[in-house]
Amino acid sequence: VVGENGITPLARAKAIQQENDDLPLMVHIGNNPPNLDEIADLLSRGDIITHCYNGKPNRILNPAGELRSSITRALQRGVRLDVGHGTASFSFEVARRAIALGILPHTISSDIYCRNRIDGPVRSLALVMSKFLAIGMTLPQVIACVTVSAAEGLRLSRKGRLEVGFDADLTLFRLEHRPTLLVDAEKESLQADNILVPLAAIRAGKGYLTEQRSAEHAFDF
Repeated sequence: VVGENGITPLARAKAIQQENDDLPLMVHIGNNPPNLDEIADLLSRGDIITHCYNGKPNRILNPAGELRSSITRALQRGVRLDVGHGTASFSFEVARRAIALGILPHTISSDIYCRNRIDGPVRSLALVMSKFLAIGMTLPQVIACVTVSAAEGLRLSRKGRLEVGFDADLTLFRLEHRPTLLVDAEKESLQADNILVPLAAIRAGKGYLTEQRSAEHAFDF
């Protein structure tokens, strides 16, 4: 993406960050250049690495399947990991290995747009969440990655919790037993027994049903 500019755009972004109250800085990783070690060493507490489980050469695991030392140091400094599935940036193999090593994501995100919503492999945030259930994360862990942890990472002080004083912005899901073949960005597949199905959302006091749930007359607002 950066071509011959190398690490310079990130160094400049860090300088701009310091001029703006250290707002969270997100970097996406995958192909060289620059090398992931160069990237990680420039990041500080609250910065976010997205596409954290990509299967490309610039992945967080070394060839032996262990976490890169630069990523270990970054996590110790408070750098956060975000999924950012996307069309080409999520590998079941990398995610399973990293999670087995105790390297869980701080946030689960889709990196969704028209093409990967319609043609896959993303489809929806709910499906990306379902992939992490299939890999072995618990439902509370998955939900935290799209609520409280996401709000904390973006410094949204009134979001992400069901508590008095917080904004009542909600998404309602149902966990359904529905055997489904899930596919990652490497075209590898994983059989899931259960998937999360979105039913409705409430935003700023207004309710929205998904098309399917509206047709089923699941409930009324």
